[in-house]
Amino acid sequence: MRIATVLVVALVSAQPAWADFERWTSQVTEDPFTQGRRVVIDFMSSIRSGVVIFCDTKGTGVRIRAIPGYTFEGVMTTLTPKMEIAIDGEMAVSGDGDVGFVGDNMAIVEVSFDKGLSELFVEKFSAAKRQVALKDGMSDSPYLLSARGTTKVAGALKKCVDEQE
Repeated sequence: MRIATVLVVALVSAQPAWADFERWTSQVTEDPFTQGRRVVIDFMSSIRSGVVIFCDTKGTGVRIRAIPGYTFEGVMTTLTPKMEIAIDGEMAVSGDGDVGFVGDNMAIVEVSFDKGLSELFVEKFSAAKRQVALKDGMSDSPYLLSARGTTKVAGALKKCVDEQE
C-alpha cells in the first residue's frame, strides 16, 4: 500500500514538468519597442530542443528557429544550412539559415521568410493534420513533430502576418 501511494504521488507531482513539452503553444504580447504585437509559437521536444516561430506585426514575415539540443561550436558559423519544412509529407517552404546560439550555448539554426513565403507557410501550417517535419540542415535527422494544436496556434500567426505591411 505504501509503495502504491508513493508511486501515485510521484506520478502526480511529475506531470507539471511534462506540461509544455511535445505540443504547440503560443504567446502573444505587446512589444513596447516596435509598438507592434509579437507572436511566439513553440514546440519543445525537451528542455534543450525544439522549434520556435517568431512574428512581429511591425516586422516582415516570420523567423523559424530550430534548436537541435547540442552545444554551439564557433566553427558552425561558417555553415549555411538549408532549412526545409514539410507539412503532412509535402514540402512547404525552405530557405538558407543562419547558425547561432541561445541560452546556455545551445546551437540554433534560424531562417527568415519574406511575407510571401510566410503567408504560404502559415497557410500550410494551419491546415496540418498529421505532422510538421523540419530539417535544420545540420542535424543528422529531421524533427518529426505532431500537428496536433497547429490549427489553434496558427490563428495568432496568421493574424500577425496579415497585419504586416
